[in-house]
Amino acid sequence: MQHQLLFILKIVFSFFNGVTLILFVLLLANSSYGQYTSKELNPYHKAYHDSLQRREYPYTFPILAKQAYKKGFDIPFTYGLSTAYYTQVQDVNIKRTLIGFNDSDPVDLSGFIKFGTIEARTEAVTFRPDMWVLPFLNVYGIFGVGSSSTAVPLVRPVDFSTTQHFNVTSMGFGFTVAGGFGPLFFVVDNNFNYGDIDALVEPVPAHNLDIRLGHNFVNPQRADRGLAVWFGAFRQNIKGDTSGSIKIKDLFPNGAEGLQEGFINRLEEWADGLPLTQQIIANQIINRIDDHLSGVDVGDANITYTLDKELAKPWNLIFGAQYQHNKHWQLRTELGTFGKRTSFLIMVNYRFESLFKKK
Repeated sequence: MQHQLLFILKIVFSFFNGVTLILFVLLLANSSYGQYTSKELNPYHKAYHDSLQRREYPYTFPILAKQAYKKGFDIPFTYGLSTAYYTQVQDVNIKRTLIGFNDSDPVDLSGFIKFGTIEARTEAVTFRPDMWVLPFLNVYGIFGVGSSSTAVPLVRPVDFSTTQHFNVTSMGFGFTVAGGFGPLFFVVDNNFNYGDIDALVEPVPAHNLDIRLGHNFVNPQRADRGLAVWFGAFRQNIKGDTSGSIKIKDLFPNGAEGLQEGFINRLEEWADGLPLTQQIIANQIINRIDDHLSGVDVGDANITYTLDKELAKPWNLIFGAQYQHNKHWQLRTELGTFGKRTSFLIMVNYRFESLFKKK
């Protein structure tokens, strides 16, 4: 009994690389930063802000920058390059599992196997170029590489668990609306990401939203230096279903080694208890596995799958801080907690003045 279940687990566990890919895609959402257009009221920095009002802004971007300076607002440098390290642990629930063979339509096996909460751990390094189009609107792209592991527990019909490891890549784009008055600021960030892994049929899309409210503590001696702290909420939304495939020969790279005698017979007994539609697909798969274990070349015979999934909790709280050394350099860290997601980020951002002067 346990060996037929082991076979099922090998198939289904290989599918969960798609789940961890999703989490990798989602983690790229936490790349917005604390710098923003603001108007400070600190009397110690009056000379600095008076100089802003007198400034003749010679660049095209951000649009309306000259008018903002005239009103006493301080604007971040237009272009930015940032790199970040991010780690995350998140729970994912699987609502439905469909399995097929080669080009056949997949059948639903959800009623015959049940999984506990899947825990995915992800580490990634991201790179993000960005620019302020308007004093309150930033647009950016995101590129990331990382590694992930997914722990998958089976709770019915027997207790069993395994962990899968693999590498993933992702890219995306987004925009940030931000602003402040005095020491207070707000940030609303939206981005869309697409992840890629060989086992999946197509890239996985994800949408991410975070909202931050914070306070900026400006250095008394320097108006361009300070420490910002904030709290907020972060939401992730993923495509509900993921499809992919795995070759039968990849399920058993060592052939029959390690399998108990009667392995195929036990699989056939399990399949006999399935409804007719599921039984047909299961027997096709079992027959090809039998061929492979007997030394017959099964070529590219593969098992296809579709997973219907959801995040255990789409929302979590975030707490962060950013030290701004000057308008060029910022160092940021952020912690996500509560809900069913924990995360940690550290990021370095370099900004520079606009390159394109007005004609």
